[in-house]
Amino acid sequence: MECSKCHKIKKFCEFSFKNIEDKIYYLYCDECRNKTLEEQFKYREKAYEEYNMKKINNKITCECGCNYVCFREFHMFRHINSKKHKKLIKEKYNLVE
Repeated sequence: MECSKCHKIKKFCEFSFKNIEDKIYYLYCDECRNKTLEEQFKYREKAYEEYNMKKINNKITCECGCNYVCFREFHMFRHINSKKHKKLIKEKYNLVE
């Protein structure tokens, strides 16, 4: 069977089953498949680290005393329009309606 990644003809024993019952094999040999999975794992780790850095960099402390993460502008508007924010601001500035 030919590996669709490295284009080498290899034996069936060098391929893994995708579906054992129907005897469907992966198109990549085990060696190429492991390399691909390692690259994907590295990408996931990098993406996760970038996400955590964004969370740290986008942390906002509101004047009401709440800390929240603001990835987009609507996160800020959602917090400002929340009942909790309005209640804390009223208490802080002693506003009476």
